Amino acid sequence: MPRLVDHTERRKVIIETTWRIIAEQGIENASMRDIARECGYAAPGILAHYFPNKNALLLAAYELICQRTNERIALSTKAKRGRHALRALCFEIIPAEDLTTVEARVAVSFWQRAQSDPELRRVGRDALTQWHAAIMSCLAEEITDRPEAAFGEPDLVAHELLNTMMGLHITAMLDPETVSGSRQRRLIDFMLERIS
Repeated sequence: MPRLVDHTERRKVIIETTWRIIAEQGIENASMRDIARECGYAAPGILAHYFPNKNALLLAAYELICQRTNERIALSTKAKRGRHALRALCFEIIPAEDLTTVEARVAVSFWQRAQSDPELRRVGRDALTQWHAAIMSCLAEEITDRPEAAFGEPDLVAHELLNTMMGLHITAMLDPETVSGSRQRRLIDFMLERIS
């Protein structure tokens, strides 16, 4: 009797292997042959059953990173409101933990390619738009719950937070000892103090 293959699980393994190779070797050095070998396949042809080419695999990998970040945000903010939800949201985006550090290394690689790949740019732009809306929602809750919390224009606050978090992806990659996870969390807390 032939062995049943869980194609969804196999696709996920291929994507996660791709993340690991990109995080270790860079996006340009992540060949289909290396990815196939790391997945335990003798030839890269098996990957074509799931992804027609490297660009399709990279797009799926970037989409999954954004999806998983959004899932973690939803889980960590579920029982929170206002600045407490905002803090939890930020802590899921910044590369302050092992998982988010790997994701950040991979995401930064995608940002470079997104300059010339409109589909990758769309995925990144959609994630930023979604995070901006979530931040704005948290700020609106904070204003509702604490009308005295006057912190300027919410849209500017949201953009400042987003740009700081995206900047942390780069600075934490370039200088991980200085821009440690605890330092990133302290920076976010410092910024959120103005809201509280």
